[in-house]
Amino acid sequence: MDRGWYFRFALVLGLVVYAWLVFWPSLEGTSASPPEWVTNTFQRRIALGLDIQGGLRLMYEVEVDQAVEDRRDLRAQQMLERLCERFEICSEDEHTTDQIEETRERVSMTSIERDGFRVTFTDASDLASLDRDLVNLFGDIVETRRTADSISFTMDNDAMQRLREQAVEQARETVSERIDGLGLREAGVMAREENVVVELPGATEEQFDQIRSVISRTARLEFKVVDDEATFLADLTDIPDGISRGQETVSAGEEHPSVQSTYLTASGEDARTRLQDYIESLVAAGTIPEGREVLVGEADLGYDEEELEEELEDGEEPEAVQEVWRTYTVHSRADVTGDAIADAMVTNDPQDGNPYVAITFDSSGADAFERLTGANVRRRMAIVLDDRVETAPVIQSRIGGGRASITLGRSGAYQTMLNEASDLVVVLRAGALPAPIRPANEQLIGPSLGADAVEEGVLGGAIGVLLVLLFMGLYYQVGGLIADFAVLLNLLFLLAILAAFEATLTLPGIAGITLTIGMAVDANVLINERIRDEMRLGKAPSTAVALGYDRAFTSIFDSQLTTFIAGVVLFQYGTGPIRGFAVTLMIGIVTSLFTSVFCTKVVFEWLVRGLRVRKLPVG
Repeated sequence: MDRGWYFRFALVLGLVVYAWLVFWPSLEGTSASPPEWVTNTFQRRIALGLDIQGGLRLMYEVEVDQAVEDRRDLRAQQMLERLCERFEICSEDEHTTDQIEETRERVSMTSIERDGFRVTFTDASDLASLDRDLVNLFGDIVETRRTADSISFTMDNDAMQRLREQAVEQARETVSERIDGLGLREAGVMAREENVVVELPGATEEQFDQIRSVISRTARLEFKVVDDEATFLADLTDIPDGISRGQETVSAGEEHPSVQSTYLTASGEDARTRLQDYIESLVAAGTIPEGREVLVGEADLGYDEEELEEELEDGEEPEAVQEVWRTYTVHSRADVTGDAIADAMVTNDPQDGNPYVAITFDSSGADAFERLTGANVRRRMAIVLDDRVETAPVIQSRIGGGRASITLGRSGAYQTMLNEASDLVVVLRAGALPAPIRPANEQLIGPSLGADAVEEGVLGGAIGVLLVLLFMGLYYQVGGLIADFAVLLNLLFLLAILAAFEATLTLPGIAGITLTIGMAVDANVLINERIRDEMRLGKAPSTAVALGYDRAFTSIFDSQLTTFIAGVVLFQYGTGPIRGFAVTLMIGIVTSLFTSVFCTKVVFEWLVRGLRVRKLPVG
């Protein structure tokens, strides 16, 4: 035997041992469970799919129209800022709240349906400042109507279609990142038209609420300045029952350190809904001034749930504490958003020990946050998450360093607050959804569903493999046994690769594995037939083996390549189960080529060169 054979034999043996060690942890919990050192060293495993072990299947509809509205509002805000520069009120790199308010005295923005807005000038002569060069800066809006003092714009149709498609794809990516943040990497996330489908194999009913909450949370974080000098809430006359008006003394800037700020409040189970419905009626009536928003936040009740439980006597049930919600009047313009977040983490307050979320901005976000706080010293800044005010601290001084924090509202049980903070970190790190999503279909699938199909599928595959192995052994004799050896190696390598990538095994995947085994045997059939033809011509076994492999390789490679291309097409254009089938098929083709052409040749060479057999039984 030459040295090359020993090298090839060592390579095959090493790959077999390594493949078994990679795959072995996937058998944990069975009669073939690996020892602890194996599971500690090789931690990746094959995950069973939803159709095998049950779990959660969630379908969410992406509200793509909301993405269009958000883009429309963004363009209106950006145009207002460009006009602020044209009027020489703002500089190119800084647009403070006061400067924007001064610009609003000369121009107003009015929304038109979902995809349009109107720019109206107080002085008609200012209309010339909104020229074509300014409009062309945006690229996705078109002018639809012009009057003596106003211009109307709408979103371009092609741009809206692209925006809708991007919203769905971004929603899929964001949901996938959030699930990864929860440690559920075996989950499948797919986009289908305007829906996002999430499959979570093995997820239990106990995990359902947390997973659903984290997935569907928009996580739109904004920092907005509170307008405590606004008076329109104080002028309201017909406030509905269940909503009351209150006042508080707060600081509204260095020049107004003490002002009376008016807010609305409601309590009870539906307090937030009542407040929001009333706010929507104020918006519809045009009561809320342009450039202002009225947002709600949960009021701090000033108690701690753990302390309250400690004060109760044994067996005594705590009284239900009513929720209290209040309003904040803020400037609608957000100078800093969650898009500028570089990192988020849970930490504990050194004063009271309660957990909160510490945020680190990227370089541009840090600069914007420093400008925002520097221009609004002694004003309140609302930290808004999903249109809810989490907290509204007073800015004591310019804040540099690119850091901020989000407290979790009123005090509560430590573990509850810690869980809430941890979930918030997951969604902030993954980023905000480009548009809200709403549940379209939710299913908790038990592991018994499809159990018969799984059992029959596995049994059918096993019978098919055994029949193939038996036929090859009987028909091609020694050559058939070598082919059987290649089939088993092919199966081992295929499963090891799936385990290394933490792939999810489904019923279509099992079908792909079964088909791969059949194709692997097909390659060995070609090799054995070629060897047999050469031996019929009187060639020596060593020469017959060499020529057989050389002349069969082209046919084998061509057939495997065409099937691999078909797998690529299935993976590119297929969904869920089809892609799972395509993945196992393509991996199986690669392992089949290696085992049928390389590994079996090592065995044949050992027989004809090492043992020097004079007669090679190949059928």
